[in-house]
Amino acid sequence: MQKLYKIFFILLSFNIHSQEDEKVDINVERVNTIQELLNQVQVNKSIYKNDDSKRIAEFLELVDERQLILNKTKTDLKNEQARNTRLELSFEKNEKELAELQERLQIKIGVLGELFGVARQFSGELFASTENGFTFYENPKRPDRLKEIGKIQVHNLSQLEELWLAYFGEIASSGEVKKVSTNVIDESGISSTGEIVRYGLFSAAHDGGYVTPSSELNGFKLLQRQPESSITRTLSKHYKADEYSSVAIDPTRGFLLSLYLDKASWFQRISQGKSIGYVIILIGLIGLAFSIWKIRTLAQKRTELDSDESIIQEMIAKTKNNTSYESKENILDELILNYSANVEKGVSWIKFFAAVAPLLGLLGTVIGMIETFQAITLFGTGDPKQMAGGISQALVTTMLGLIVAAPLLGFYTFISDKVSSLIQVVEEKASYILSK
Repeated sequence: MQKLYKIFFILLSFNIHSQEDEKVDINVERVNTIQELLNQVQVNKSIYKNDDSKRIAEFLELVDERQLILNKTKTDLKNEQARNTRLELSFEKNEKELAELQERLQIKIGVLGELFGVARQFSGELFASTENGFTFYENPKRPDRLKEIGKIQVHNLSQLEELWLAYFGEIASSGEVKKVSTNVIDESGISSTGEIVRYGLFSAAHDGGYVTPSSELNGFKLLQRQPESSITRTLSKHYKADEYSSVAIDPTRGFLLSLYLDKASWFQRISQGKSIGYVIILIGLIGLAFSIWKIRTLAQKRTELDSDESIIQEMIAKTKNNTSYESKENILDELILNYSANVEKGVSWIKFFAAVAPLLGLLGTVIGMIETFQAITLFGTGDPKQMAGGISQALVTTMLGLIVAAPLLGFYTFISDKVSSLIQVVEEKASYILSK
């Protein structure tokens, strides 16, 4: 045990001695580093001091030059202040002169100021109507002149006369029916030189169709959709007539004709009814075909009755060998019932088609209103176009249902009368046979 203690103390003393040696080495290294840093600082100090001395010397050498710049800047500032004072005085003087000149101008103009204002107003109105008017191609320089007159404050006599002549020319053109050779743009956008007929300031036509002026294209455009043939036919008649002839014009100078571009055709209206509309049309066609077939069948039955064939001959043959009144009556009643059932067969279907068509129209109306309320829920009531689809479906399906139901109801009434007439004739023939 004592040996262990000795070994432990020996190791401990050796460790302490080694740590002391390491501390001595670290302190020596630190002292050397600090000394090197101090030497470096002393070297840099001398270098930076020399650089600072050079900069100070250069700055002192530029003091005179900077003083000259400062003196020049002060002189420029003084001159600009003096110039500003002169300009302010000149501005005040010019303002006074301008006010005096305006006052003199108003005194000289007098009541003519209202005349010049009216001239500018009428020049602007005529410019607006001429730029896209039916006479723009005949007066290509007029819009520029009217625009210039509309900007002038004081007009001379020649300008007033020019404005008066322009209005007089418009008045004269409003009563003319004139042929003009110009550019015509067809529906596909192809431009070609053609002849148009101008009806005053209201309408123009080319090759039996209406055209609208287009100053940006330097010509006239054919309408994408023309009015009804009854209207366009008057253009052809007037163009070919050698004497006075009536013709349809647009008194709004093209606004009513432009509405035809948004007017839906019959096929487009039917398509607005969607699937319900097509079902109603299908029912109408089936009912119409069945009604025509039934009318032809009843006509054949009527011909047979008039020639005493078929049912009459059968009545006579079956009652010929029977002497009993009751047996004859029973036989004739049975024949009349069979004949009536044969003649009336299918008539109720026509009534069914006439009844179901307006019901489908009502169904389409309900569906259209549901779509309308859904559009209102999503987009509000700010844009009517969002609601137009549902309203169109509601109205179109109702219209189709009524259009189909009315003629089918008429066919049903007509066929019912024919059936009743045939049965009545057969009953009369039976009464005659029974009375023998």
